[in-house]
Amino acid sequence: MTLLFINGSPRKHGNTATLGERFLQDYPHSTIHLTDHPLHFVQDNRDTDRPQRDSTDDYEQLMTTFAQADDIVLGTPVYWYGMTGQLKVFMDRWFDSYTNGFDFANKRLYLLVVGADAPQTKALGITQAVQHSCEWLKMSFQGTATVTADGPGDVAAMTDLPGSYWQLAAKLHTQH
Repeated sequence: MTLLFINGSPRKHGNTATLGERFLQDYPHSTIHLTDHPLHFVQDNRDTDRPQRDSTDDYEQLMTTFAQADDIVLGTPVYWYGMTGQLKVFMDRWFDSYTNGFDFANKRLYLLVVGADAPQTKALGITQAVQHSCEWLKMSFQGTATVTADGPGDVAAMTDLPGSYWQLAAKLHTQH
């Protein structure tokens, strides 16, 4: 497997999931819905004798799938001007993997953001958080596609998607 979509929305059939599937419709890929996987908050054990690892949830299983992917598409709706809690917890746990020698380097990461109220400006913090995480972990951040949608089925009903979507899709296309 080389392409992985990680849906950070609590809705498995909502606008974010639909956008991800549209984005990847021409490519074989796997999808993970984070809402299906219990994840614990990161525990920073650097000042203890405990290992920086929590094997009591699904995180390590998710990272086994993550490790096999060359291209990762993260999707999140905008919740209170940030990414969902599900995606934030998953990304926070990258510290566990990093501390234990997980090789993030050279993975290409694409970000899909769906929001109702001017997400192009109000969700800039999501892009910054993902971009800075990629820099720190030596992944290649490919960019963000931001779509304005609010009601159920809005993304499915869109006949045209914004320029940021097509720019990011072109980057993916050059890799596959």
